[in-house]
Amino acid sequence: MSLSYTFSLVFFIAFAIYFILGIYTLSINTKHMLNRLFFAACLSLSVWAFCFSIANSAQDYETALFWRRLASLGWGTVYSLLLHFYLILTERNKILKKQWLYVLLYLPAVVNVFAFGYSDAARGQFKLMNSALGWVNVSANGWGDLYFNLYYVLFTVTGLLLLWNWGTKSKDPVKKKQAYLFMFSYIITMILGTLTDMILNAYTSFIVPQMAPVFVLIPTTAIFYAIKRYGLMGVGKSDRAEPGKILSEVNMERFIRIMSFVYIIGGMLNFAAQYFFNQTPPGLRSILLFSLFFFIVGTALMIINSLPIRLDLKEIFFILILLITILLIAIYFIDSASITVWAAPFIIVMLSVLFNKRLMIFWVGLLILSTQIFIWVRVPKALVQVDGSDYLARIGILSITLWLAYFVNRVYIERLEENEAQIRFQKMVSHISGDFVKITESNLDETIHELLALSGEHFQAERTFFVRLIEDPQTYEWCNEGVESALDIIPELTGDAFPEWMTEMLNTDLVKITDVEMLFKSHQMKSLISITVRNKGKILGLLFFASVKSAKTLGGNHQELLRILANLLSDALVKVEAEKEISYMAYYDALTGFPNHTLFKNQLEQAIHSASGTENLIGVLFIDLDSFKSVNDAVGHLGGDEMLRQVACRLSGCLQKYDMVSRFGGDEFLIKLTGVDRVEDIKVIAGEIMRSVAQPLIVKGQEFFITASAGIAVYPADGESTAELIKNADLAMYVSKEKGKNQYTLYSPAMKEEMLKRTQLTKSLYRALERNEFVLYYQPQVSVLTKEIVGLEALIRWNNPDLGMISPATFIPLAEQTGLIIPIGQWVLETACRQLKDWQVLGLPTIRMAVNLSVVQFQDRNLLSMVDRTLSETGLESKFLELEITESTAADGDDYIIEVLHELKELGVTLSIDDFGSGYSSLNRLKTLPVDRIKIDMQFVRGIATGNKDEAIAKTIIQLAKNLKLNVIAEGVETELQYEFFNKYKCDEIQGYFFYKPMPASEIEAIIKNS
Repeated sequence: MSLSYTFSLVFFIAFAIYFILGIYTLSINTKHMLNRLFFAACLSLSVWAFCFSIANSAQDYETALFWRRLASLGWGTVYSLLLHFYLILTERNKILKKQWLYVLLYLPAVVNVFAFGYSDAARGQFKLMNSALGWVNVSANGWGDLYFNLYYVLFTVTGLLLLWNWGTKSKDPVKKKQAYLFMFSYIITMILGTLTDMILNAYTSFIVPQMAPVFVLIPTTAIFYAIKRYGLMGVGKSDRAEPGKILSEVNMERFIRIMSFVYIIGGMLNFAAQYFFNQTPPGLRSILLFSLFFFIVGTALMIINSLPIRLDLKEIFFILILLITILLIAIYFIDSASITVWAAPFIIVMLSVLFNKRLMIFWVGLLILSTQIFIWVRVPKALVQVDGSDYLARIGILSITLWLAYFVNRVYIERLEENEAQIRFQKMVSHISGDFVKITESNLDETIHELLALSGEHFQAERTFFVRLIEDPQTYEWCNEGVESALDIIPELTGDAFPEWMTEMLNTDLVKITDVEMLFKSHQMKSLISITVRNKGKILGLLFFASVKSAKTLGGNHQELLRILANLLSDALVKVEAEKEISYMAYYDALTGFPNHTLFKNQLEQAIHSASGTENLIGVLFIDLDSFKSVNDAVGHLGGDEMLRQVACRLSGCLQKYDMVSRFGGDEFLIKLTGVDRVEDIKVIAGEIMRSVAQPLIVKGQEFFITASAGIAVYPADGESTAELIKNADLAMYVSKEKGKNQYTLYSPAMKEEMLKRTQLTKSLYRALERNEFVLYYQPQVSVLTKEIVGLEALIRWNNPDLGMISPATFIPLAEQTGLIIPIGQWVLETACRQLKDWQVLGLPTIRMAVNLSVVQFQDRNLLSMVDRTLSETGLESKFLELEITESTAADGDDYIIEVLHELKELGVTLSIDDFGSGYSSLNRLKTLPVDRIKIDMQFVRGIATGNKDEAIAKTIIQLAKNLKLNVIAEGVETELQYEFFNKYKCDEIQGYFFYKPMPASEIEAIIKNS
C-alpha cells in the first residue's frame, strides 16, 4: 500500500471514530442540547476526515479538488459547533439567550462553506500538489486563507478562554478537572494542527498532508473519557428486566444501538476493504453506495431505538430490518457465492438467543437457511479469488462476533447476578421490614444500625452512614471489619465544604460519585453514593454508602433498591415522630411547651412515692395570674399567649433541676418543688417566684406589670395524694386572691373548713329560689328639704332555714361566681316592681323603686329585654324604676356597658351610680354616662363631723353633681350631725338609719300610709 493510501486510511479511521463517537453520544440522550451539538461537531469532523481520506489518494486533480471542496462542510463549521458546545458546557446561560450570538457563531461558518465549497471562486482557494504522501494543499496566503485563519484562531482561543474561566471559577472539583482536561487537549491539538495545516506547507519546504482532522481526535477522546469517567452528557435508566424476559428495556436499547453500530462499522469496513485492500476494486460510486446502504440501515435502527413505542414493537421492527439486510447482502455477493459474508448470519443467530420471543428465533433461522439454499441453487459452483478485502471482511466479521459474544455473555451474567441480588435483597428487606414494623422510639437506634449493617454488606460497601436531620440531628455508622470509623467527616459531607454535592443531593435525591479522589481522598474513600430520605417533600435524613478499597458503581436496579431502603427509613422515622408527637400532645402544653397537668400529676405521684418513708418535703404551688383578662383586652389573645409563654419561662428559671413547672390551664400554673427539708425553703422559692413574675414584661412592644396569686400545699402535712395536694394548693391560692392578690398563702386546715362552708352555702344557694327563701327589704330614701319619702331601695335578704338570715355581703359574691345572680336579680326586679305597682293600685303616694344591678347582669345579653318585659308584665311605668350600678362597673366597664345604659335610659328608667367615690372615677367617663343620680359612698358619710377630710370629699361630690345637673343622695346617714351637714350643703336626698332602717314590705306600707 502506497503512502498516499496509508494516509487516506488514517483519515478514514479518524472518520470512523468521529462518526461512531457522535452516534454513541447522541444515543445516550437525544433530548439534551449538549449531546446534539457534540453529535453535530462529530458529524462535521467525520465529513472533514472522510473527504480528506478520498481526496488524499484521488486519481486526478479534479477528484481531489471536489472532495477538498466538499470537506469545507466539515472544517468550515466544526469550530462554530465546538464553540457553541463549550458555551453550553461552561454554563454561559445568560449569553446563550441573546439571539445575536447565533449570528456571530454560525455566519462565519456559512461564509466558509460558501467561499470554499460552493462559490465559483472556491477553486481559486485551493492550491493542490500531488506528492508521495498524497494530494496536499499549499497555502497561498490569499484572502481566503487569512479569513479562515482568523476564524480558526478566534474561535479556538475563545473556546480555550471559556474552559479556563470555567475551571478557575467553578467550585466543583470534577468540573475543574474536566475543564483543564479539555483545555490542555485542545491546546495540544491547536499547536499540532497549526503546525501541519498552516506553517509547514506555507512557510517551509516540507510538503505534508494537513493532519488537523486526525489531531482533533485528541480533544474528542478527552470528551469521550469525560463521558465514561464522569458521566458527562449521560442520563441513565433502570436496566432491570421485566419478569420472564431476558433483556431489560435498557439492555434492549443497548442491543439495538450495538447492532446499529455494527451496520455502521460494517459500512466502514466495506469501504475500507473495497477501497484500500481490494486488488480489483469496483468503482468509487459502487463502493460508496453499498457502504451508504449500511449507514442507512444503522441510522434506521437508531431512529427505531429512539421512538417512543413499546419494547415488543421495537423488537419486531429490529428483526425485520435484520432479515431484510441479510437477504440483500447475500444477493449482493451472490456472484462470489457469498464466500465471505455467508458467516455474517451467525452474528444474528448468536444474538437471537436474547430475544424475549422465541418465535423470532424460528423466523431468523428460516430466512437464513432459505437464503443459503437460494444461493446454492443460483450458484452451485464458483471459483473465487480471495484477496485482502475478503480477509479484512472476515477479520471484521469475527471481531464483531467476538464483541457481540462478549455482550451476550455479559447480559446473561448480569441477569443471573441481578436475580441472585434481587433474592438476597428481598430477604434483607423482609428482615428489615419485620423489624421496622415493630419500631418504637426506644429501639430506633438499634434498628437503624441493623439496616446499615445488612444493606452495607448487600451493596458491598465498607462504610455506611445515616444522618438524621429532623429534631436532634444524629449520625449512625456501620463499618466493615478492619475499616476505621469516619464519623468526623459527616459534618463536612452535610455542611458547606462541598456545596455542589449538597445542592445536587437535595435536588436529585440520588447522587453517585465513582471518582472521589479530588473530593474525599483525605477522608479515605474511593467512591460515595448518597440518597435523600424524604417524606412529603420534607428531608428527614441522608443515607450514604462509601467504598474504601475500590471505586464502585451501582446500576439502575440498585438505585431502585436504595430508594426502597430510603422509603423504609422514611416510614420508620415518620412512625417514630408520630408516636413522639402523640406523646408530646398527651403530656405537654401546646402553647408553652411545658408539661401539662397530666404529666405533672404523673411526676408528682412518682415524687410522692420516692419521698414516702423519708423526711423529705414536696411543695406544690398553685399559681394564678392576677387580672390577666386586661392583657387579652389590651393586646388580644395572641399577645396573651405570648405573655403566658414568657411567664412559664420565668417560673422555670426560678426552679432547680428536678423541680417542674406545668401549665394547668388558662392562666394557671402548677409547680412541684422537691428536695427540700424545711417549709421555710419553700417560702423562699415562692417569694422569688412572686418577685420574678412582678418584673415588667414586653408584649407586642408594650410594657406590662402583672402579678400572681399563689397557694402552697406541702407533702405530707397538707396531703399525701396528688389530687389532695393540688386541691389544697388551689384553696390557698383563692385565699391569696381574697386577701388582695400578689402574694402567696400556705394552706391550713381552717381554709378547708371555710371552703366546706362556702361549698355548703353554694349548694343551698342553688335551691334558695325554688324554696322561696329570698325576701326583699326596703329602705326609704328621704328628701333633705321636706323629710318626705321620695323613693325606696330594694335590698335582698336570704332567710336560710338552717343558718338563719344571711347578709347579702356573704351570698351575693357566691351568686356572681356561680352565675345565679342572673335569676336572683330577675326575681328581685320582678318582685320590687310588682310590689311598687301594688302600692300604687292601693293609692299610696307615687315614689320610685331603686334596684341594684350586678356587673354580671350587665354581661348578660338579655338584660335589656328582661327589664322591658318586667315593666310590661308588672304594669309599672318605667319612670318609677331606678336601676343602680356600682361606680366600678360604670368606670371600668367596656363600651358595651355604656351602650346598654343608654338603651335602658331609652326605656324611661332612671339610672344612679352607687358607692360613688369608692373607686377610681374618671370624670371624662362620668360625663358620657346617661345617669340621673349619684350616691355618696357611706365611708365618706361616716367621717363627717369627725374632723377628717371626708367632709371636703362629700362637699366636692355634691358640688360636682350639681354642676353636672345630677341629683345626689347620701347613703348611710345615721346621726343628726350628718343630716345637718347634708342639709347645709344642699344634698338632695339621704338614706340611712337616721330616718329608716331596711324593713319588710308590710312595715314600709304602713309607714307610707301614715306619711
